[in-house]
Amino acid sequence: MISKEISIQKYEEYKNLYKRIPKYREYLEYSGLNKQSLIKIFGEDAYAKLQNECGDVANKLSLEKTPLDKIMRQFGDLVLEMGRIPSSSHWIHKDLKPGISGLSKAPHFIKWSEFPEKFMSWLILSKEHEYEKAKEIIGQSSGNFKLKKVGDSEFEKLIKVVSLWSPARRRNSEGEYKIELRKHLEASGFGLNEEFGESNFDLLINKRYAIEIKKDPNLSEYDRMFGQLARHLQHQLNIIALVMDAPSQDKFENFSSLVDMYLNKDEKNIEVIKK
Repeated sequence: MISKEISIQKYEEYKNLYKRIPKYREYLEYSGLNKQSLIKIFGEDAYAKLQNECGDVANKLSLEKTPLDKIMRQFGDLVLEMGRIPSSSHWIHKDLKPGISGLSKAPHFIKWSEFPEKFMSWLILSKEHEYEKAKEIIGQSSGNFKLKKVGDSEFEKLIKVVSLWSPARRRNSEGEYKIELRKHLEASGFGLNEEFGESNFDLLINKRYAIEIKKDPNLSEYDRMFGQLARHLQHQLNIIALVMDAPSQDKFENFSSLVDMYLNKDEKNIEVIKK
């Protein structure tokens, strides 16, 4: 049985190695402990008690959703500070919450490319007058900032189907994930080609939309994927970048922000999805 001292040691090791406080599941994976073992050591609210023991504020409250009002005020403040529509990298640099991937999930479903539009809608519904200057800045920037076009209902359907897809189990290779995803998409009524066309897409759907899959990417593989996506945009305007088993949330969010900053321009659209 692992002792209390060793469980604390593993927690501190993680912090020293990754320079941040581990999330609950990250700690369990790193330490080799399971939920039951931790409860035997610390009792109820075991991980919170472990964090307190190590001098940290328990992060179990991080599971609570950030209110929409706070999210929009953070965005408005960032617009005022920058004097223009900020990129997602500015949000990450300020360590604002939720993170980029968290924004796109329930209950808010805010994609970064849609943030200015959703912010403007929030201003109208909330009858908030504090951000009139931010509203003016966004309006003036609209000529240089292209909001995501949502008129392609078929691509929106594809995004939804891929987002809701859950692999039957963790796979050993990108190819195995590709086979399972292809079967899922075909069952949903999409026509597919594999490694198709001049750009050699992983999957081409209905000969209009590309999917590029990357499993367990490190930094150099994220760089390679970025180059592949840039090449794909020469042939297809709507692409899904599907990241499987991402080992680092920080690297994933940085990759997403770079895609949003440099590739999502004009009519081009890349939807980054993590599984």
